[in-house]
Amino acid sequence: MDQVIPTDRTSKEYKEWRVSGLEGSNMTEIHIVLSTVVLSYWLWKCKTAAEYHRNPGSFSKRGLSALVSECVVFFVPMFMALTGRYLYPTIAVLLGGIVYYRRQIPDFPRRHDKWAPDPRAQVFDSSYVAGKVTAKPYLSIYRAEMMLLTCFCILAVDFELFPLEFAKVETFGTSIMDLGVGSFVFSAGVVGVKAFLPRKVDGKIISPTVWSQLMAGMWTALPMLVLGISRFLLTESVDYQKHVSEYGTQWNFFVTLGLLPIFVPLGLCLFSNLRVASMGLVVVYQLLYSLSPIGSWLENAERTGFVSANREGIFSFIGYLSMFLMGMSLGKEILPDAPTFEARRMRLVSVLGFWTTSFISYNLASFVLGIEPSRRFANAPYCFWVAGFNSAMIWLFMLIEEDIDSKLPPSLSRSGRPVGYDVPKILDAVNKNSLTTFLVANLLTGSVNMLFETLLCGVAEAYGILVAYTVLFLLPALIMDKMGVRIRLKPMPKIRTSQRSKNGPPDGWADIEPTLLEFDEMMREAEEVY
Repeated sequence: MDQVIPTDRTSKEYKEWRVSGLEGSNMTEIHIVLSTVVLSYWLWKCKTAAEYHRNPGSFSKRGLSALVSECVVFFVPMFMALTGRYLYPTIAVLLGGIVYYRRQIPDFPRRHDKWAPDPRAQVFDSSYVAGKVTAKPYLSIYRAEMMLLTCFCILAVDFELFPLEFAKVETFGTSIMDLGVGSFVFSAGVVGVKAFLPRKVDGKIISPTVWSQLMAGMWTALPMLVLGISRFLLTESVDYQKHVSEYGTQWNFFVTLGLLPIFVPLGLCLFSNLRVASMGLVVVYQLLYSLSPIGSWLENAERTGFVSANREGIFSFIGYLSMFLMGMSLGKEILPDAPTFEARRMRLVSVLGFWTTSFISYNLASFVLGIEPSRRFANAPYCFWVAGFNSAMIWLFMLIEEDIDSKLPPSLSRSGRPVGYDVPKILDAVNKNSLTTFLVANLLTGSVNMLFETLLCGVAEAYGILVAYTVLFLLPALIMDKMGVRIRLKPMPKIRTSQRSKNGPPDGWADIEPTLLEFDEMMREAEEVY
C-alpha cells in the first residue's frame, strides 16, 4: 500500500514524513563540505600567528575585532557550506586567505649546526610534569567545531534551505547529520579517557580503581539521564514531531549519552585494552546483526513492547559504546602531556596509524563484505567511518598546529602563550560549556519550531532566524566564560586529608588516604567529560 503524503506543510504529519525515508549523500560530498571546518581553523591559525608575529605586545589587547574575525572565519563558511550554497567559492576564499596570511609568518631562524640540540626541544622537555594533563588547543577547537556543527544542523534541518541529503538517513547510508551524531560520541570518548589515566595527586602518581571509575561515571550520567527523561516528557506534552525510527518511541540521544559513562568502566573491568575491546564489541555486534534473526527483527519488528518500541536506541547503544571506546583509545595516546618534543611529534604518526586502521576496517566491512553503514543501528561500517573521519580531523588539526607553532620562540614551545593565540575565544567558551551549549540549542530548536512555521520561511527569513539562533545558543557560554562560571554537577564536599587535620590522622589513615584522594579527584574530573 502506497504511503499517503500529507498536504499540509505545517502539520506534524508532514514534518515527520519530510525527514522519513531519506537516503543521504555520498561520502565524497560530505567530506568536501566538512573540509571547510579544517580550512576555517587553518585560516584562523595563520591569521592569528601573523598578527602575533607582527606585534606581540598588543596581541592580547584585541577585543571586539577578534570576536568579529572569529565569526567571519568560523561561522560564515559553516552557514554557506551546510546550506548547500556557494560551497566551492567558500573553499576558494578560505584557501586564498590561508595563502595570504601564511606568507606573513616569519620562519624560525635555522640552526647553523643541524646536529646541535633544538632549543625548542630543550625548553619543552625541561617543563614536563609526569601525570599532568594540560589542555590541547587542537583538541579543544576540534570538539568545539563538532559541537557547533551539531547545534546548527538540529535547527537548520527544519528549513527548506537545508539540503535533505545532509539530514539523517532512514536506515542505510551516510549523511552529515549521521556523521555529526557519531562525532559527538567519539569526541566525548577522546576526552572522557582522562578519568581513566594515571594522575598526579598531592605529589603522588595514582591509577584509578574500577570502583572510583564507576562512581565517577554514575555521577556524570545522572544529569544526562534526567535530561533524557525530561525531553521525552516535554515533547509528549506539546505533541512535538518525532522521528520514531531514529531512536525509538521513548528513547533519545540524551539517554544514550547518559548510559555511556556507566557501561564503560563495567566493560573495562572485564577487558582493559581499549582498542581491542572496542573492535571486539563492534565485530560481535555486527556478527549477531548479520548472521542471526536479530537483524531482520531490528529492521521490521512491530513496536509492541518497550524493547521493540525502542530497539534502535537500545541496540545502537552497543555501537555507540564501541565508538566511545574507540575515542578513548585515541585519547589515551594524545591526551597525556608528551614527555619530550620528539614524542609530541610522533603522535602525528600514532593518529595517522589509527586513521589507517579505521579506513581499512571500513573498506573491509563496506566493500568486501557488502555491509552498508547505518546510523540507525550504529553498525560496524558506521562506527569505523566515524572513527576514521574524526581521527583524520584530529590529525589535520595537529598538523596545522605543529606547523604554525613551530614558528614560535622556544620559550613558548609548551605554555605561556598569550590569551587568544591557541584557541579562539568563542570556541574556547563553547568547549568549556559544551553541555550547556547543547542543552540551550535543543531548547531553542523546540522554541523556534513552536513559534515559526519553519518550512514556510523564505531564504532570507531562514538565514535571519538561524543567525539569531546561533547568537542565542552561544550567548550563555560566552557570558559564563566571561564571568569565569561553569555549570557543573553539584560539587561534592572536599575530602579531608591528613594535611588538613588539626589533631593528626587516625590509625590506618595512611592505608586509605590514597584511595580517598583518587576518589575525590575522579568525582571532580567526571564533570569534564561532556
